Amino acid sequence: WKGAYSLDVVSEEVKRVEDFVYANREKYQVEQIYSWFSEQGWAGTRLKLREPNPGILDYLRLRNYEDGLLTTQELAEMLREEVPKSARAELGFGGDGGGGGGSEEGIQFSLQGDSTEVLADLAESIIPILAQRPELRDVRVDTGDANSELTVEVDRERAMAYGFSADEVARYVGIALRGTPLREFRQNGAEIPVWVRFAGAQQFRVQDLQSLMLRRDDGTEVPIMSVVSATVKKGATQINRQSRQTALTIQANLAEDKTTEDARKAIQEVMDSVTLPDGYRHSLAGNFERNDEAGAQMARNTLVALLMVYIIMAALFESMLMPTAIITSIFFSALGVFWFFALTGTTFTIMASIGILVLMGVVVNNGIVMVEHVNTLRRGGMSRHDALVNGCRDRLRPILMTMGCAILGMVPISLSTTQIAGGLTYYPMARAIAGGLTFSTIVTLLFLPTIYAMLDDLGLATKRVLARLRPNQNPDTVAQS
Repeated sequence: WKGAYSLDVVSEEVKRVEDFVYANREKYQVEQIYSWFSEQGWAGTRLKLREPNPGILDYLRLRNYEDGLLTTQELAEMLREEVPKSARAELGFGGDGGGGGGSEEGIQFSLQGDSTEVLADLAESIIPILAQRPELRDVRVDTGDANSELTVEVDRERAMAYGFSADEVARYVGIALRGTPLREFRQNGAEIPVWVRFAGAQQFRVQDLQSLMLRRDDGTEVPIMSVVSATVKKGATQINRQSRQTALTIQANLAEDKTTEDARKAIQEVMDSVTLPDGYRHSLAGNFERNDEAGAQMARNTLVALLMVYIIMAALFESMLMPTAIITSIFFSALGVFWFFALTGTTFTIMASIGILVLMGVVVNNGIVMVEHVNTLRRGGMSRHDALVNGCRDRLRPILMTMGCAILGMVPISLSTTQIAGGLTYYPMARAIAGGLTFSTIVTLLFLPTIYAMLDDLGLATKRVLARLRPNQNPDTVAQS
C-alpha cells in the first residue's frame, strides 16, 4: 500500500481486482476467487485455476495446442500486464512454485545495520533498481504484520513563537489521540478504569488534525498543524535482528525461466553497485541460505552413499578393482542427469539431488549383474575375452528390460507438476532418475567391458610387480593365474 487507508478503502481495492478477474474468468481460466484483507493492510486474492483431466494423453494434448490450459507462471504474467494499475497500492503476484525454472517462487535477502529508519531509506532506494532486473518480479519490503501509525512531531521553535511549550502541545495531542486516564469509577466494590479522548480519535487521519485548535491564554486559537508535522508511517510490530544488528528483509519473485542462482547474481550485481553507509551491509538469507545448506547436506549424503555402495560391492566381489569398474556407472548416470536437464530445461533442485541418491543404488545393478556373470564364466574356464562377449550378450536383455521398466515408471511423474500441500514438485526427481538410468544403461553396456578389461590388466600388472619383490615367487606364474 502507498499510504494508510481505512478498511472500506482496502475492501474497495480488493473488490476492484476481484471484479476484473471475474469479468475475464474465461480468459484466465479461473474457477474460484477467494479474497481476504485486514486492518493491518494485508490484502490478497487467491485464484483456483481450471485443472486438466488426469492422464498422460491429456497432458500432451494440452501442451501441444495453443488453446491449452494456462500455467501459474503464464497467468501471473498476463495479470501483471493486464490488471489496471492502482494509485493506492502495488500488485504483486505469487504462485505455487515448486523449484522449477520460472515458477513464482519467492526469494529474499536482508539489509543489516543499526537504524531501522536508515534501513528503510536504503530499501526505498534499492527496490526500484532491483525491480528493473529481468530476473526478478514484485520486489517489495517484507513489512510483516506492520500497522500504519500516525506520527506527530512538535516543532519546538514554532510552538515557542506562539507561546506554547513543546510539552503542552504534546500533551494536547496525546489527549486527542490516545486519551488521558481519569479516576476509577467505583461501583459495588469494583473499580472501572475510565479514559477520555476525542470522539473518533481511533480513526483520525492527517487531515482530521487540521480541525484541532490550540487556545492561548488570551483566548486566541492557533491551528495545531501550525506547530506540528504529521505523517503516516508503517510501524513494525517486531524488530528482526541478525548477527546482532537490525535487519530489514526485501522479498521478490523469480521471473519466468529464471532460477535462484540467476536471482543471486542479479542481487549481488545490484548491491555491488550501491554504496552502503558504514556499518551497513546486505546478507543473502532465506532461499539462498537454505539452498546452500541443502546443497552441503546433499553433498555429504552423496559421499556417504558412494562409500557404502563401494564397501558392499567390495565385500561381494572380494576385490577392490571390480567395484571400481561398476562405480563408474554412477558417474555416467550423473552426466546423464545434467544432459537430460539441459535438454528439457529443468532446474536442478533439492528433489533432483534426491533423485541422484536414488540413482546411486539403482544404476550399479547393471554393472553387478554383468560383472558377476562374467566372473562366473571365467571361473568355469572361459577366457576373459570370450567371457566378456558372452556375458554382455547374456545380460543385455535382462538389463534392458529391468531399466526400461524403471524408466517408463518415471514418465508419468516426469510429465506432471503435482505438489503436495503447495510444497516441492516431484518431477525434477523423476527426470533425474529417468535421464540418469537411460544414459548410464547405454554407456554401461558399451564401456563397462572395456573398463573391466583395463582394471583386470591393472590387477595382473600389480601382482607381477609384487611377485618381483618376492624372490620365492615366479612372476610368470602370477601372470597366468
